Amino acid sequence: MGTLFLHVNGSSRIIHTTSNFDTNGLAKITLEDLKLIHTSMKTIGLKVGCLIVWLIFFQEQFCINVQAEINQSRQNAIVNAVRLASPAVVNISTTRIEHVYVNPFFEDFWRSPFFDFPRVPQQRERRGLGSGVILSPEGHILTNYHVIENADLIQVILSDGRQYEAKLIGEDVFSDLAVLKIEDMKQKVEDLVSIKIGNSKNLLVGEWAIAIGHPFATSVGNPKPTVTVGVVSAKDRSLETDKLRHRNLIQTDASINPGNSGGALVNAQGELIGINTAIYSTSGGSQGVGFAIPVSTAVKICRKLTKYGTVVAPVLGITVQDLTPELAEKLTVDPFGVLVAEVNKQNGMVKLKRGDIITEVSQNKIVDTDAFRNFVRLIDVGELLTLQVIRKKKQIQIEIEVTELEWDYQLRGWGIKIKQPNYGENQSYNRRGVIVIQIGKRSELARRGLKKGDLIYRIADTYVSTLEELKLIADQLPRGYPFSIRFERKRQAGIIRNLVIQ
Repeated sequence: MGTLFLHVNGSSRIIHTTSNFDTNGLAKITLEDLKLIHTSMKTIGLKVGCLIVWLIFFQEQFCINVQAEINQSRQNAIVNAVRLASPAVVNISTTRIEHVYVNPFFEDFWRSPFFDFPRVPQQRERRGLGSGVILSPEGHILTNYHVIENADLIQVILSDGRQYEAKLIGEDVFSDLAVLKIEDMKQKVEDLVSIKIGNSKNLLVGEWAIAIGHPFATSVGNPKPTVTVGVVSAKDRSLETDKLRHRNLIQTDASINPGNSGGALVNAQGELIGINTAIYSTSGGSQGVGFAIPVSTAVKICRKLTKYGTVVAPVLGITVQDLTPELAEKLTVDPFGVLVAEVNKQNGMVKLKRGDIITEVSQNKIVDTDAFRNFVRLIDVGELLTLQVIRKKKQIQIEIEVTELEWDYQLRGWGIKIKQPNYGENQSYNRRGVIVIQIGKRSELARRGLKKGDLIYRIADTYVSTLEELKLIADQLPRGYPFSIRFERKRQAGIIRNLVIQ
């Protein structure tokens, strides 16, 4: 038996039954049956066609979705952070002009006491490279002091290729920071992108750290900054260099190379958390140990540099000394903090007494005199300090408001009083230094020709740009040791040689 079914629009019926299902059986199929068969075939073809179209569409849509997911995965936090921060990171190029005096004749003749040939002045240009971060739409740039040290010309190149001249607003050798301002008389400065300031106090060890700067900028031929990625390796690191002792640094394994100095260290949100400043290396290149100045410190220094042109320390009226283990044992206290050795009742912290031990200032632990000075020097007029003090083995709290900054200082044994020039006074001189505001008529310096109004910018082999620096150098000079002083008067350089302070 054989049966032929006809299925149309969801219903079925038998149209023929036979044992062999030969062609004679087909003769019994009516015209109506043929129409039904034709309609059924059309319906099946339509459904198959729809299925094919749907499969093609699904495949294309699947590919589109996969590509979208891939593209979205590329737009990760690092990429977005770089997109936000990199336009605010600039390349800094400096030129320093050195005056070299060359004798036109042989060196042996020049050194001979029988000949006094004139020395011919020549100029030599020294160039330097570094990075900087735009902090304001007005064009203020924060960078490292060593990037622009003694520069005669400073040029800034933005990430879009625009080039401008910049001038020095303020510098601080102790923190290795400086503030520049884009001021180009030749072209208009506009559409500057400033970076967003983050919080370096709540950093987590292990979170993303992105270094953005311009290493080897002259070699790559592109104004776009270079990006390296790592993590915050550690916090509160100390680092000693030839000239400075840095404290409270951020350590990162994001590669920092020559030219990165002054560049930005940002978090995964593209916010500034530090200024890249140094590396620890045995080869001169990056070995995964880089350091950045926390933005919380950098911003405080930047405000002072923008306001005063330098960091002017507050008048404390006290002298402190380290609490050595021997001294701590004698006083039966922990060797932690600084000891108040002298108190000037005329000004400063009159609430303190000789013998007090300062262990904390405004929730910042004080371990030694360096930590105390590094923190206090950033305090400005009007700020309130909360001190934790041990007095006669009892813990007390003292609140003191800073009312005065130390703009001048009497150098003991020198016979002069010097002043830290403000930003406006700096414009009257070609160099940075300190101004003589008083000089004893019978002092050795007066006898050797130094006058009131002269600007001292170098002592021995060390350049001096701030009152703090001069005080430090003066304290370190051994008595009776001959040295030279270089000064400026009416924009002309002068020198006093073989000066001896008894």
